[in-house]
Amino acid sequence: MRRFAPRPSRFAFVRLWATVAAIASLVVAITASGALRPVEDALASQRFGLIQRPASQGMVLVEIDAASLNAAEVWPWGRDRYAQALDHLDAAGARLVGFDVDFSAKSTPEMDHRFASAIAQTPGAVILPTFVQPARRSTPDASMVENTPLAALSEEALLASVNVVADSDGRVRRYLRGFSAGDAFRPSMAALMAGEPFGRTAPFHIDYGIQPASIPTLSFQDVYENGFDPALVRGRAVLIGATALELGDNLATPRHGILPGVVVHALAYESLVQGRALYFPHPLVTLILIVTVALTLRPARQATALAGLARRHLLVLSFVLGAPFAFQAMAPVILPVTPLLLTQVFCLAVAIQQELKRRGEDIVRAREAGLLHLAMHEPETELPNRRALLEEISRTRRGGNGAVAVVAIGVDRYAQMRAAIGYGMANDVVRAVAARLLRTCHASRLGYISTGVLGLVVGRGEASALEAELARLESLDPAYEVDGALVDAFLRLGVAYDWNPAETDERLLEQATIALDEARRQNRRRLMFQPAAFQDPSLNISLMSDLRQGLEEGQIALHYQPKRAANGAIVGVEALMRWTHPTRGLIQPDIFIVAAEETGSIRELTEWTLIQALADSAALRRAGHQLTVSINVSGRVLGDRAFRDFVLHAVGGQAQQLCLEVTETAVIESPQAAIEAVGAFRRAGLAISIDDYGVGLSSLSYLKLLEADELKLDRSIAMAVDTERDRLILRSTIELAHSLNMKVVAEGIEDAAVESILLGLGCDLIQGYLVARPMPLAELRTYLDAAVPNPVLAAAS
Repeated sequence: MRRFAPRPSRFAFVRLWATVAAIASLVVAITASGALRPVEDALASQRFGLIQRPASQGMVLVEIDAASLNAAEVWPWGRDRYAQALDHLDAAGARLVGFDVDFSAKSTPEMDHRFASAIAQTPGAVILPTFVQPARRSTPDASMVENTPLAALSEEALLASVNVVADSDGRVRRYLRGFSAGDAFRPSMAALMAGEPFGRTAPFHIDYGIQPASIPTLSFQDVYENGFDPALVRGRAVLIGATALELGDNLATPRHGILPGVVVHALAYESLVQGRALYFPHPLVTLILIVTVALTLRPARQATALAGLARRHLLVLSFVLGAPFAFQAMAPVILPVTPLLLTQVFCLAVAIQQELKRRGEDIVRAREAGLLHLAMHEPETELPNRRALLEEISRTRRGGNGAVAVVAIGVDRYAQMRAAIGYGMANDVVRAVAARLLRTCHASRLGYISTGVLGLVVGRGEASALEAELARLESLDPAYEVDGALVDAFLRLGVAYDWNPAETDERLLEQATIALDEARRQNRRRLMFQPAAFQDPSLNISLMSDLRQGLEEGQIALHYQPKRAANGAIVGVEALMRWTHPTRGLIQPDIFIVAAEETGSIRELTEWTLIQALADSAALRRAGHQLTVSINVSGRVLGDRAFRDFVLHAVGGQAQQLCLEVTETAVIESPQAAIEAVGAFRRAGLAISIDDYGVGLSSLSYLKLLEADELKLDRSIAMAVDTERDRLILRSTIELAHSLNMKVVAEGIEDAAVESILLGLGCDLIQGYLVARPMPLAELRTYLDAAVPNPVLAAAS
């Protein structure tokens, strides 16, 4: 027997390694896909916040700030200002002076000569910037060209690239030491100023733990006027660049949000001179760590002691979260965390799944008899449930008893009755109703469909007899005696006839339920289902299923309709969803958006719209168009706290680029929740627009409740300009909005004469086919590139 003993051990060993290999492979695949990148970046930002260090003081930033711009009163500056500043820095003993300012275009010959002379006084101690950009921005595959300073300026200066590389989320994490093109090499600004070896191009990660506030700074105006302490720059490197917001040289960073580009170059310089140019270890090291974590946690199929498993996981978690801090604090190494966390999650999932499976099998065997009964009965009333009723519908239809009807019978105001008399007595009432129904319709079968709703299948030889049965049901006495008390239970009936043998049993019962809902809405005692008059819920479900697939496959797109200001400038756009279905073609928004609201999918759709609008807004900004993008927010999600948290997290530092359009119904449905949500959005910097103003009946109270930035006149009121009374209403509405510090937008405008009247009444923005139809992002870029302010409109304003 002993010779067979090792076999289970060897088998367990192989099984263990197979599990570890499967987990490691899955983790590597997920990591390679980039799915873990957001979490890894968030953890890296936290490490930067905890592992902070000051700047080396070897560099001084000379800021082209707002004060410098105001003092000069003109932009761009003449190069004599840079020449004079350079003379003052040289006189103060600056070791090296770098410029993050474009000198590729010609100025006046005198100013260019003045600047070139200032550079020539310190040959090799001045660095001028170069940057690579597409030759034509309108051509996607255009060749790249390098913009370099004028030859006259470059003769005695060093050249360095100021290009930076942004990751897919738009944040700058990596920095290149230089660029190579054939035999040519161009060092980056930070690498050249830090004295990096010539020819190195390897990228590194900037250490954002270095505090930007600790970098010494001077205002350009102080340097220009020689109003600074020379000791601040003596023997130091000096980097001159723009920090004023209006100059737009800003970059998104993972830790500090938006930073001026010159500060990013300074942090890259500090990373190099302090030996903090961060890098990831070799992928093989990460793989070894993944396997080590998996082996330490030893996922196995045997019964697991959950307490011991929890202790092991806590120890491993402490190491996985703590080790990267220690490594990064001691050396410029970014140890990946998310692959190890994911490995731990998979190991825990395997162990728990195996334990739960074993315990679940015991529970299933113990409860099998009870579940069989529960499967066919409603527990509180002990009446046959929906499944039992469906079986009875199927049996009655197969029996060929002539005319068959399925009836959904609802107890009116059941919730209020249950609140008044209690759950127990309310269940007694339902049982009494069921008994009376069966006594009235002999040989019929009954089942419990949902709260306060019973289902009855009635089969009769002829349609007239069936109709007589239904009439008796409709005329039932509503009084029921329960526990000596008289309770009124008024019934409503939704009827579905079995005219179509192709209909399924489930569909027939669903039709009866739909007819009951419509009978309640119309305040009728009995209503028969008519296919042409009722929306098919299966179509909504199918549409929502297709919608989710369409979101994944790119069938849904955002089109943008521009908003034109009084001076003719395009200052904003409204994001409108368009769905091109692969088989149904173009589906109108009022169809799929309404369906999404009714089925609860509107939040998913709105969140997708928000994320896509942010991405498109970023693309427009990169193309040089600063526009406010408006998106519509349904009243179904405005008061949803989870949606509010999602919006606030998603917009981050981009809140000023978005405007949320809310309608009156959003406030009517849940006023307090809507007001709180709008307040939170405005505090985060999001603009709020009141949409469809003038349609509802409580618009003035709506203005009182909501603090908004924009009032959007509905087309029905914006186009009503024919009479003096109409114009008086419009003028008073516009003046009211302006007094509340709101801009006024008129939408749906198609007529130039109407636009002229609206502008004369003080309307701020115009939206409609007169300005432009909704268009995809690519067409919008072309439109914006070609758009120029209308002089007629500008004069009118």
